[in-house]
Amino acid sequence: MTIVNEIKELEDELISLRRQLHRCPEIAGSLPRTRKIVCDYLDSIGVSYTLNPEEDGLIADICGGRDGKTIAFRADMDALHIEEKTGLEYSSEIDGQMHGCGHDAHTAMLLVTAKLLSRHRDKLCGRVRLLFQSGEETGTGAKAMLKLGALDGVDAICALHVGNLAGESLTNGKIVVKSGPVSAGKDKFTITVRGKGTHSAFTDKGVDPILIAARIVNGCEEINARELPAGSAAVLSFGGLTAGVDHNSIPETAVIKGSIRVQSVELRNFMGERLRTVAESIAHAFRGECEVDLRRGSSTVMNDKALAEVVREATEEILGEEIITETPSALMGSDDFANYTDRIPGVYYFLCTNNPDKNIVETNHNPAFDVDEKVLWKGVASYVATALKFLNK
Repeated sequence: MTIVNEIKELEDELISLRRQLHRCPEIAGSLPRTRKIVCDYLDSIGVSYTLNPEEDGLIADICGGRDGKTIAFRADMDALHIEEKTGLEYSSEIDGQMHGCGHDAHTAMLLVTAKLLSRHRDKLCGRVRLLFQSGEETGTGAKAMLKLGALDGVDAICALHVGNLAGESLTNGKIVVKSGPVSAGKDKFTITVRGKGTHSAFTDKGVDPILIAARIVNGCEEINARELPAGSAAVLSFGGLTAGVDHNSIPETAVIKGSIRVQSVELRNFMGERLRTVAESIAHAFRGECEVDLRRGSSTVMNDKALAEVVREATEEILGEEIITETPSALMGSDDFANYTDRIPGVYYFLCTNNPDKNIVETNHNPAFDVDEKVLWKGVASYVATALKFLNK
């Protein structure tokens, strides 16, 4: 029996695992139900693991029949603060939380990969390390795993992401493996605007932080529109603006939250500096004050060229189909997988799981996001083939 046939025989198990995980989406920092599903499965197939006391992650190893290199695969397990609107029979059982990015599929694929590789461990010249990580959405999970020694003795690392992150035009079931930058570095910011509270009937007696905040939002939008070269891989986004509680009172403060995503280190520094300058200048111009708290997040994920070629060749060989090596546009999402690729060669690649014929069309992080489960086996096949090719090359 071929490995592909073995994977196809486990397809129902793969889908069942994904649905179990989908029902219990948990937020970074506390994933007791999710981790129990993972641990119970690893116990059932005889794969040992080490629990991470931080962020509820765990590390599992599958040692081959002969000595050799070590390759790691990462699955993120955490969910999002989103109220699910898919209408699926296995929808989230936790109000206000949802697997809206596909991490349930990532975890299920890596678990079935573990089962197959443990069956064929005698064929491995070396070791496969499985990283089940929390805190990807918060940017804290990879750092917690590194403290546990996640990359100790590891020569290379891979992670596969589902959804339509590589481009909405790409066909369902296609796998994209490219070298070079495959994500944007991410910084998050909080701008606290301080004015002077007053009665809403006597606006001249106060300083309105809401109007200042609105002007800051509009002003900072001009950084992208007028200060960056055309086609720059950079995005400045606002995710929140909160102020006041009453209809008839001008509040003392307004708070703006947002993020900067950019692939270039130079542009990243430039945008951070301009955000601060524009915000402070506007606040002062309208008699207010503001404080800009800019926090560096993950850097750009850079795919190693040689490893990307191994992943591409292995995946093409096992699936018998051509792998896409470029994306229609720059990839501006961010992932703390960069904490791994900053240290060792890595590849972060994509499995396209949208399917218009099944009305599975929404992008990641949408309340109606879903994946076509019938193509998830390809992710397992790619992982298994990559492990065998890398270790036995």
